[in-house]
Amino acid sequence: MKKYNNKKRDNVTPIEKENERDENYNPDNPQIDLSRTSGNYHTVYPKRGYMGYINERISTLPLKRKVRSDAVLMCSFIIGSDGNFFIGLTPSEKRQFFEEATEYFAERYGRENIISAVVHVDETTPHLHLNLVPIVGNKLSAKQLFTRASLRELQTDFHEKFGKRWGLERGKPGSQAKHIDTAEFKAKTIIERAEKQASETEKQAKTKAEEYLSGIESSIEAERDKPIPKKKKAVEAEIVSLRTENAAYKEHIAIKNRDTDYLFEQLQKAERQGKANDTAYKMVADMISAYPDEFDALLKKARAKKSLPTSFNGNRNSSGKGGK
Repeated sequence: MKKYNNKKRDNVTPIEKENERDENYNPDNPQIDLSRTSGNYHTVYPKRGYMGYINERISTLPLKRKVRSDAVLMCSFIIGSDGNFFIGLTPSEKRQFFEEATEYFAERYGRENIISAVVHVDETTPHLHLNLVPIVGNKLSAKQLFTRASLRELQTDFHEKFGKRWGLERGKPGSQAKHIDTAEFKAKTIIERAEKQASETEKQAKTKAEEYLSGIESSIEAERDKPIPKKKKAVEAEIVSLRTENAAYKEHIAIKNRDTDYLFEQLQKAERQGKANDTAYKMVADMISAYPDEFDALLKKARAKKSLPTSFNGNRNSSGKGGK
């Protein structure tokens, strides 16, 4: 779960752009396939902009004092599973999975408090982004609603009422494993994608090699089964033909060897890239975990630079566009 407070309310807008992804959305994340973005769908459609809805909900509360500058305004959850789980589901079953997950949160925290619930199918694995206003007992209080104990209870209850029906395993109670946030989730899926590409490259190399060897074996058997000519001239002609074919086969083998070397080189490159991604994203995850406030400040500063207006000659003052 990720929290967004009043002091850093500008963070809500980038999250809204990332989640809702309109026709102007330009991602920096390579795992997003924009050709599939039109397939994203809502289980709870936002009635208005995120901050507009948050302010409207707060205005209905009988608050005795102004909302604190550091009050949490929005809590975000990511609900999903691994790729193997979704491979076994039909499109309608996938939709039912996310609708039932949304219904669980609606019953537990109030449907009126859900800002948006959107399913992304344009990434490596389908997943649900659910955002809600942390209201409990007519008070805005994420601190009271999401304590360490209540989050453990949420995990248990979610598994009992939802996960079990779908054959999902519950995380080990009391485990020291850290729950990853959105940035780490994205990093993890990028690494998984790199590993998958490396595996596919290896399979392609093996398949090509097997096909090539099979072709050679078939040719050898066909030549071996030909009848041996009895006349001298026919024998001489056969020898010349065999020498010619042998020279051609040698050249063919040399070409295939070069192709195999290239495929192996690409496989090694993919594996090195996967390891590099793993190291880089682990470093990012460690930075986010150790210095969350500093990271948010740097991110906000970078987005501010990217949003500077264009100069008179049409060139941007800084390169790139906003995104993940």
